[in-house]
Amino acid sequence: MEDHLLEILCAPLSHAPLRLATPAELHQINSRIRSRLIRNRAGLTLEVELEGCLVCESDRTCYPIRDGFPVLISGEAFDSPPNLVRLDG
Repeated sequence: MEDHLLEILCAPLSHAPLRLATPAELHQINSRIRSRLIRNRAGLTLEVELEGCLVCESDRTCYPIRDGFPVLISGEAFDSPPNLVRLDG
């Protein structure tokens, strides 16, 4: 995702800034998806691993990126996994 796009995006409910999940965070999220441990706000269990994810640190919410596009729909959001690891790289 391009940096200039990230600068203008915000979480749809809180209007807080979003950042791209690090590779380590994405690995952790996808591991939890494989274990069927993540449900979105609409109550559906995520079954397909994500190619990317946007994180809102203010409300601990994640928004999936699918086919290169951020899905900024509140029902598609999910809670950040507990102890989400933030490592650069």
